[in-house]
Amino acid sequence: MTLSATERRVPERDLGPLFSPNAVAIVGASNDQTKWGNWISVQALRMRQRRPVYLINRRGEPVLGERAYRSMAELPQRADLAVVAVPAAGFESAVEDALAAGARAIVGITSGFAELGAEGEARQTALARRVREAGAVLLGPNCLGVLDSGSELYLSSNPLPPGPVGLISQSGNMALELSRILAERGLGFSRFASLGNQADLTVADLIRSYTVHPGTKLIAVYSEDFGDGRDFVAAAAEATTMGKPVVLLTVGASEASVRGAKSHTGALVSDSSVIDAACRAAGIDRVSSPRQMAGLLEALHLFGAAPARRVAVLADGGGHASVACDLAERYGLSVPEFDPELSRLL
Repeated sequence: MTLSATERRVPERDLGPLFSPNAVAIVGASNDQTKWGNWISVQALRMRQRRPVYLINRRGEPVLGERAYRSMAELPQRADLAVVAVPAAGFESAVEDALAAGARAIVGITSGFAELGAEGEARQTALARRVREAGAVLLGPNCLGVLDSGSELYLSSNPLPPGPVGLISQSGNMALELSRILAERGLGFSRFASLGNQADLTVADLIRSYTVHPGTKLIAVYSEDFGDGRDFVAAAAEATTMGKPVVLLTVGASEASVRGAKSHTGALVSDSSVIDAACRAAGIDRVSSPRQMAGLLEALHLFGAAPARRVAVLADGGGHASVACDLAERYGLSVPEFDPELSRLL
């Protein structure tokens, strides 16, 4: 459970501190290469020329050869953004410290909340409410991080290629797979936000932010839980109306995927037919795999979102060409015969 729809709908929430902060604090920074606090710190230090990066751990010992602080209260300046990667038992305390130090955005890497059941769900809801009351925003918890190529914000576990695609993903590994496939096609990310459990910021909030972000030309979404479905559809429709195509990959076609989503992020998966109807209403393009998503994003980037039904099939063998023609017509496309002059030129 996240905050109610009424609680979430705060007009014009400021995501500037999330995507373009004045300074960043990594709470739970570590020298241990098996920990998230190490992976995030390694990436964060790439952006020291753009903004101050402060590493924080309880012992105050140097991390990755850099000075570390024991708490955000010790920092020489206020940091807009705090990335919290501490054990679940200390997460609420770390968030309280960050808010007290003036943080306006929190990225919760820590897991162990709604995905574990009712008790974790209650903790998560109370935490999101506290962040809201402080006038801040929370991405996650149970997320992979955040990235903005334009503002040189690198706060995910792995480096990601820059490009025109704004990615919103409820799966970190799905984001990493998509980044690899897009990179093969010369594409990458303008922004990346890992949704995690969507305790506070939702997929709709992030779509709206991407819609007005100049560097984002296409919006890609992997989500297991849409929260307020009407708000999601409205946000996606706004994006497509403003010329930013929205491509969606989701789950829910099988009982197994529903069980998996529940254990992954505590998600309540929507019925697949309902999602299809929502996609038609909002002009969303739904795909069924990361590779299909990458292919459609590439086509939209190259040719735009104008409707097209007539396609040509070029193949190195008759069998492949025939199969491709059948697939094209199955999905409502037309494969016209080439005229003699075009055949001669080819």
